[in-house]
Amino acid sequence: MSLPIQVEFSVSYRLREYLAFVTEHSFETEDALRSARGVKRRLIKLAQMAIATVGFFYKMSRVGRCDFVIDSDGVRRRSKNGSGSVPWSKVKAIHTYSPGYLIELEHGAMPIPFRVLNLPQRERLVTLAGILMAGGPQPDNSSKPNPLRDSA
Repeated sequence: MSLPIQVEFSVSYRLREYLAFVTEHSFETEDALRSARGVKRRLIKLAQMAIATVGFFYKMSRVGRCDFVIDSDGVRRRSKNGSGSVPWSKVKAIHTYSPGYLIELEHGAMPIPFRVLNLPQRERLVTLAGILMAGGPQPDNSSKPNPLRDSA
């Protein structure tokens, strides 16, 4: 199926948004973390942020600015580390968190900050995901599997 819908953008990630993606996703998807409360929750979050900060700088030194094209074929990314593509069949879910969308893959994830998408791009991304992912869009972060959580 070839749809005429395409979303193109470039992104240089920022530490603060990266940390938000990491912590929000882990606390949303990991049962043990979701149930943590009080001091334990804050300590886990601090430890995560410390580890993720090191990971962020390592990844950014290897990847740098990323250019994305998302269309009916899947997600393509070009960076200083090279190019790659992921077909929609390998996308597990698209989560919506405070800094943007997180495209969850079978192995790994690709964060897409809201700041790099204008409203028409966000609408096209939601449309593509709804059409091409099994089950269509879902309204919240409460169920699995979830092709599109908490869309635009």
